[in-house]
Amino acid sequence: MNALTIAVEAAHQAGELILQHFRQPHEIQMKGPADYVTEVDVKAEDAIVHTIRRAFPAHAFLAEEEHKPSQGAEYVWVVDPLDGTRNYIRGIPFFCTSIALVEGGRTVLGVIYDPLRKETFAAEAGKGLRLNGKRVRFTKQTNLENTVVYFGFLPTRHADDRGLSLPLLVHLRPRIEAVRTMGCAALSLAYVACGRLDVACHDHLNAWDMMAGALLIKEVGGIATGFWGKPISVASESIIAASSPSLHAEILSVAREVLKEHRLPTR
Repeated sequence: MNALTIAVEAAHQAGELILQHFRQPHEIQMKGPADYVTEVDVKAEDAIVHTIRRAFPAHAFLAEEEHKPSQGAEYVWVVDPLDGTRNYIRGIPFFCTSIALVEGGRTVLGVIYDPLRKETFAAEAGKGLRLNGKRVRFTKQTNLENTVVYFGFLPTRHADDRGLSLPLLVHLRPRIEAVRTMGCAALSLAYVACGRLDVACHDHLNAWDMMAGALLIKEVGGIATGFWGKPISVASESIIAASSPSLHAEILSVAREVLKEHRLPTR
């Protein structure tokens, strides 16, 4: 069966499970500073892996909660079963499921599913982006002063690592129209891909937060890189994504200025 069809099926199954338990009491554990996991995250991940593994038993998984790929795996499914767990726990209606397939280091498909709004953002490499089966087309914003920019912030991993999102926001705020921060990186990337947002900037991410979203943006002619300009990969830890290449270039230029000013290392 087609891999994209399987990915959509898996995302929808996880979404049904997530909705069943929304605004219900949860078993909450801490994986790190302000890094939550619930029993729903784990169950949703297991449901996704089970569905995909039935169709592709030889494929590996890199998933947020419990699955890691073997060294040198050719096909790796990168899964965030519930992105926006903090929103979910607090009853805030902004979260999603994100699934990407990486073949030989190249992302070949991505699916982001918003179960509350029943919106499925799906793409295969080279075939464009579809929202609920319809091709996505929109007029891209090219003027920085008219952009709506999503900024995401997560707790730093090291005491001496100050992150870049906040100083980047400080530099950009006088030059852009508006800022949004919604606590769900993957869904925000999907919003950039369909024109609801113009740019998304987020530091301290993991591959499962952004691999699918980066492909969606690429499929509408946009660009996504790390804050240091490197292509998005399973090793990336940050993202600057824009539906317009010119906007991406402007934001990246400012990011490099901030890097120099704060003497943050290139990585």
